[in-house]
Amino acid sequence: MPPLTNMLISASAGTGKTYQLSLRFLGLLALNGGNHPERLIAITFTRKAAGEFKDRILTDLAAGAADEAGAARLKERLWAVIKGTDGEPGLWPGAPEAWKEENLHRERFLHLLHILVQNLARLNLCTIDSLFAQIASASAFELGVSGFSMIDPTAEKLARREALLSLYRECSVNRERRKDFEDAFLSGADSDAEAADAENSMMRRLDTYHELFLDVPDAGMWGNPVTMGFTLEELAPPVPLEQFDSVLHSLVFQVQQTPAPEGKNGVKNKELFLRFLNGFSQYARLGRVRFRTEGGSPWTITVEEAREKFRDFWTPALEKLIQSWLRMEALHTLRRTRATHGLMLLFEGKYSSLVRNRGRFLFHDVTRMLGGGTITPELKRDLQYRMYCRYDHWMLDEFQDTSQPQWRVIKPFLDDLAESKAGNEGSIFVVGDIKQSVYQWRGGDPELFRSVSSQLQLEQRGMSTSYRSVQPVLDLVNDICDYARTAPGCEPAALEQWGEYPEHRCAPHLEGRPGASQIWQAPKTENVSANDLVCQAAADILERTGALRRGLETAILVSTKNQALVIKGWLTDHGIPAEVCDDVPVGVDSPLGKNLLYFFRWLLMPGDPFVVGLLTHSPLRPLITPGCPESMEWKEWRFLLERDGYAAVMEELERRLLRGGTELTDFHRDRLAVWQNEAEQVDEQGVSLDEWIRRMEDLTRREDPAAGIVRIMTIHKSKGLGFDIVILPQIGRDTPFADGRHLTHFIKKNGEGGVEGIVLAPSRHVYTNIPQFRQLYGEWRARQQFDGFCKLYVALTRAKRATYVILPYREDKGEETADSMWKVVRSSIRFLNRGTEDILLESGASCLYSRGLEGWYAEFPEIIHKRAEESALKWPKQKPLARERISPSGLSEEASPLRGEKHAGAGKAAALGSAVHAVFERITRWDDENKPEWALHPATEAERIVAECMEIPSIRELFTPPETARIMKEQRIEAIDGNNWISGIIDRLILDDGAAVIVDFKTDHADTPEQLRERHANQLNAYARIVSRITGIPLERITRTIVSTCLKETVPIQ
Repeated sequence: MPPLTNMLISASAGTGKTYQLSLRFLGLLALNGGNHPERLIAITFTRKAAGEFKDRILTDLAAGAADEAGAARLKERLWAVIKGTDGEPGLWPGAPEAWKEENLHRERFLHLLHILVQNLARLNLCTIDSLFAQIASASAFELGVSGFSMIDPTAEKLARREALLSLYRECSVNRERRKDFEDAFLSGADSDAEAADAENSMMRRLDTYHELFLDVPDAGMWGNPVTMGFTLEELAPPVPLEQFDSVLHSLVFQVQQTPAPEGKNGVKNKELFLRFLNGFSQYARLGRVRFRTEGGSPWTITVEEAREKFRDFWTPALEKLIQSWLRMEALHTLRRTRATHGLMLLFEGKYSSLVRNRGRFLFHDVTRMLGGGTITPELKRDLQYRMYCRYDHWMLDEFQDTSQPQWRVIKPFLDDLAESKAGNEGSIFVVGDIKQSVYQWRGGDPELFRSVSSQLQLEQRGMSTSYRSVQPVLDLVNDICDYARTAPGCEPAALEQWGEYPEHRCAPHLEGRPGASQIWQAPKTENVSANDLVCQAAADILERTGALRRGLETAILVSTKNQALVIKGWLTDHGIPAEVCDDVPVGVDSPLGKNLLYFFRWLLMPGDPFVVGLLTHSPLRPLITPGCPESMEWKEWRFLLERDGYAAVMEELERRLLRGGTELTDFHRDRLAVWQNEAEQVDEQGVSLDEWIRRMEDLTRREDPAAGIVRIMTIHKSKGLGFDIVILPQIGRDTPFADGRHLTHFIKKNGEGGVEGIVLAPSRHVYTNIPQFRQLYGEWRARQQFDGFCKLYVALTRAKRATYVILPYREDKGEETADSMWKVVRSSIRFLNRGTEDILLESGASCLYSRGLEGWYAEFPEIIHKRAEESALKWPKQKPLARERISPSGLSEEASPLRGEKHAGAGKAAALGSAVHAVFERITRWDDENKPEWALHPATEAERIVAECMEIPSIRELFTPPETARIMKEQRIEAIDGNNWISGIIDRLILDDGAAVIVDFKTDHADTPEQLRERHANQLNAYARIVSRITGIPLERITRTIVSTCLKETVPIQ
């Protein structure tokens, strides 16, 4: 075979990337005469993409083998790939016509199809993770591991908890280890309050820094002033720490003695300046200077703003003091960084001994091990024997999402193929799109895509003709995504990385096909929230287009899961079927799953009366109650578990349930199968009963919603998908691409992308005033903005026929900076004059931009859908919910404890309610003398609301129970109440001295306590009846209380 062309394709969204990959695969297969199909390897990033690739190959080949017409079409397509076309190099540009006639015909396609089917299990169409796992398994000796097994993220969470508990236990008995841990932990905390919140603080730090530590374990790169570009002189404070307070007090005294400047605001500014100075000795969160206005509201002021505002008082001595403060903060930040490395080192020692040293690895671990120089020429040669295969032809998909560690593993295999020379029968084909680099947060390095062509000497071509979207959809993409024009004020580095935007055009067969793209703005109103109006506008569009009636696949794309929950709540409250496409907690999203959890908790803690009570009021009661035909005693169940394992227990449970006459719906059969499958897996691994319970609590699975409903998903999850209609609503505030709330650390890199240094992010005052930090912040900001560019591009390119953008009302003030998603949208259309006078009737939204044909949907006839009601779950009704509340089965709506809650909140309240509940859940016992960091300085709306509530004595009292009390948070309730099934969660349950307190947090609006009692009394009374039956506590000794975040008071329920 002659040398083949190695190629890189930059494929814009919808341009037929999978089509090109499948034709390349079939072209190589034809050139090889069907020999050794296992030597062709195609690498993708998801199992779904690998499955689609395999389906496309088989479908195309089957079409070519079916009849002469199909063979003729496939023949010409493959010949274009092999020979090439004008301006597009082929695999074998010198291929003669005779080869085409001899090898591309129906009989040969049938032969190739037969070969593929026979070798289907050996085809290497895989994810990059599965390939690395195969290589690592075959290289165990070189990697220095005795065994090798992969663990999933759920098991890794459990392993992390186990390692942390083991570290705590060791610290409790080893004084030296305890001192090391305390020094590292306390030195790494950014406030006393964070140090006090030890458990949550430790988990947050592990989530943020453990993987980074594993990627960069060298202590010399963490908080090293030299690698960060500092000299000793630059860090030395002009005013030493021991003199800081005295100099500050002297400055305060001087200002106090100085007359106020003349003018209207002279006295007021002097008072504010004194408060500004006093803030330096009082600040609780590093770098945040707080003082109060005359009205008592908190102010936050930057150093730059203070210089301007208080220029009449500013002196060289004060400037010297502020520079000292900034440098002390910088030194403290470097110390915190080094302490964080020490903390990760302590944890990793324990984690590695419990997990990796036992041969259990995550995919990230495998990538790290293989990328550390393991792939030597000798090992490459040996692997083809150990893996019974060699890879001659490499096809790499979505290359823009490849990380540097992944590239270090793959590149050695490609180096030998990079040069086209006689006797080289291999080839390289790389496909990607830098404009869709939305996985940088996961390590994806888009700069690799730019450099790979030079590294491997690849010929390049671009693809910008869309086979997915009609032209009106692409017109909106073209109008917005030329960011050099539409994103003024963004970092030059971000715009440079985006590069020159190629205008998108639709494929010839889509030209003239109707479609639309529109941007709508909700009206200005004071009576309805902005989110509600945006959701109403989305409903108006669904109604106008008849999307669901016409069978049009419709998706609403948002940035965050909370935004998805807001929209889902609003749509379902208004009778529009909608589901959030997300990972479903399949272990506990059904009554059966929750009762199985109770069962295994009973096996773990048979003496816990609350667990026993829950189980005896569930449908599993006959299996544990003495005297019932299907029952077994605790000792018998426990013996079965210890002798035969979890799978045997699950089989016995199912057998006894069915024998007792329990009828399971298809939904519950599926969930039972999930438990059985997981039980078989853990039997092979050997885990404790506590680990098994945690595993099933955390287990999730991706499930697509049924047809005939609106799909709601994040933009990240939509990548690679296409829908007839896409709606992009702005929910909540327009956060900048570079949102400082998510800034945790800076990474300094060299020109090749290697890490030179790591430092935790100091306060905004510090990183905007110290040059070394300011440069790092600018680089971080540019990366975040580029990521935002990519995310907006992905969102705008998902639609096949129509894109609708919905914005809340905002006056156009002609802003010169567009550094957020919605600002870019507004900036792009400001001077296009493409608005119309059209109005959406219910919401009153006006059209700011319109392209295409308004009535494009008329070609799709309306059909009557029999939706999910016919296949709804009969016993008990339970669907996966984002935040589960009480969900009774078999109750009429009038009798349902849910009745009030269902209608109490609007769409926005769903997300805020979940966030407020999550903050309340952090509190076990409240210590007013030692408040947590979030209460001192709330960073979110939910934290602010809860902090205000905790200032109310009656609310605070609920969080200061006696030391003897048993406190349960988010306690699941699955039990039978008479003939009714009650399924829900008690927010806070306190048991003490033969009495109980049920606390329920409510965020819905109310004018009076009576309104809340009317809405929620049924719910809390149902909870009380179940708690009474479970615990034996009389109803009269069970207190039911609502904590209203709206009224800021407690509301007792009688």
